[in-house]
Amino acid sequence: HTNHHSPSHQASIRHQAVVDFAFKQSLQTAKPHRSASPNSNISVAIMVRFTGMSSALLLSCTSVAAAFSPSAYHISARTAAKSTALREASSPFSAVGPSQELLDLFNNQVTKEFAASQFYLSASIWFDSRDWEGMASYMLAESEEERGHALQFIEFANKRNIPVKLQGLGVPMSEWDSPEDVWRGVLELERTNTASLLQVAEAAHQCRDFAVLAFLNPFHIEQVDAESKISTIIAKVADENKTPGLLRQLDHELGLEAGQGGLGA
Repeated sequence: HTNHHSPSHQASIRHQAVVDFAFKQSLQTAKPHRSASPNSNISVAIMVRFTGMSSALLLSCTSVAAAFSPSAYHISARTAAKSTALREASSPFSAVGPSQELLDLFNNQVTKEFAASQFYLSASIWFDSRDWEGMASYMLAESEEERGHALQFIEFANKRNIPVKLQGLGVPMSEWDSPEDVWRGVLELERTNTASLLQVAEAAHQCRDFAVLAFLNPFHIEQVDAESKISTIIAKVADENKTPGLLRQLDHELGLEAGQGGLGA
């Protein structure tokens, strides 16, 4: 026979009231995380209700319920959003993952390729306005090729999850004093591009990103060919004073080359 007026029994009633209150609150406030089972929090609350365990379990229940709350989801989402591009760009082709320097230089190279395309297009307009149709065609084809290079970089970056942000382009040079000046400007452009590609390669080498190194190899070979070819063209253009008509002959040859798609610069 139970003494309903005993101190122990009264304490038990108060304890049960606390448990019942916690149970009701859990049912009212429990809102599971979108990826959790709808009954996740309720199950925890029922555990507390029917086991009659101590406040330590109630605290544990509260902690678990909080883990499934919408606020916990938002905190988790914010943490995930802060994941850096370094981790996103990691792959089996990179021994240690790309460095921030490599990511910055890679983005910069995309900009340089688009800028080179603009320069060649401007040179094409200059030649065409002076009836150098062959050189104009050559420069136009080069412009398209440089744009193609930029798109290749973007395609590779997308495959590797390398973040690419397009940057603004400066206004390309549009006035030259002579055809020779244009070609010397082109040579300087290619030399600058060569140096930029080597910087990307050096950064890739330092963090042992072998995929980027392999991707860059064809571009290095193209730069060697481009600088050699343009240097030869400049030599021929400079000989115009010694051999009248040579420039027109060169214009014709470059026009044929552009029309045949035989550009290698």
